[in-house]
Amino acid sequence: MHKERVDLPPRSSRYDNEKPSFTRELLSTVLYIAIIVSLFVFIERNFYAPVKVDGDSMEETLSDGDFLLMNRYSEIERFDVIIFPDPLDNNPNEDEEAKLFVKRVIGLPGDRISYEGDQLFLNGEAVTEEYLDYSMDYSFASFSLESLLGYEEVPANHYFVLGDNRNPGKSQDSRVFSFVDGESIVGKVSLRYWPLKEFGRIDGQSKE
Repeated sequence: MHKERVDLPPRSSRYDNEKPSFTRELLSTVLYIAIIVSLFVFIERNFYAPVKVDGDSMEETLSDGDFLLMNRYSEIERFDVIIFPDPLDNNPNEDEEAKLFVKRVIGLPGDRISYEGDQLFLNGEAVTEEYLDYSMDYSFASFSLESLLGYEEVPANHYFVLGDNRNPGKSQDSRVFSFVDGESIVGKVSLRYWPLKEFGRIDGQSKE
């Protein structure tokens, strides 16, 4: 049986019409970038956000210049590191970005707290703070909630926070500005992502 031969055009010319135009490629690239940027902004505004450590109040756990990833909606537990606006700023300028504090939650609502020297007592029981670097030779004054702030226990929806650098004058925390209102907390630290050699979870943090 004789088969009729069909002459096809060169391969390159056959596929020319199937190639997307430069304009279409450009629009696709722009749309792709816009979707990625929009997704990043949505996540940053609603779930996670980068935070930079400013100061040495959390030494040796966190250092000045460290970059952290903050979770906006994670449940706060004892010894978590949280982010909140400066409670001492009574006249915030709406045109300026609010100063944020990075501190560790020591007391949850209902907790009774006291320190005898460097020893933490929670609800009458001695608790080891494994995240502290005692080689720093702390000089931490003894106190109780009642002697310090006039409360027997942490009020509802409030938190008692301290910096990990316990030496005098190194941390403005609940010893200075009292409790942190739970409504003011921006989020809690999930991990440190810079410097890369320190990448990972923060000592003492609860799991997400």
